[in-house]
Amino acid sequence: MGNCKCGCGEPASNGNFISGHGQKLTACLVKEAGGLFALQELVDAAKKYSGGTMESEEFTSIVRKNFTS
Repeated sequence: MGNCKCGCGEPASNGNFISGHGQKLTACLVKEAGGLFALQELVDAAKKYSGGTMESEEFTSIVRKNFTS
């Protein structure tokens, strides 16, 4: 038992989320990343970087592109 993992701070008695708050977190992450395709690009880049098939400069470039205001 602990607090809801969406960040609302409410107690979650059964698992990680209060009902519906898993989707709330997903929507917030997609929005923060700049959309679903941008999130996909970030995840793909992180996998390649952690797997050694992408250099840090390219990874940093992708991250900056997606989070530049």
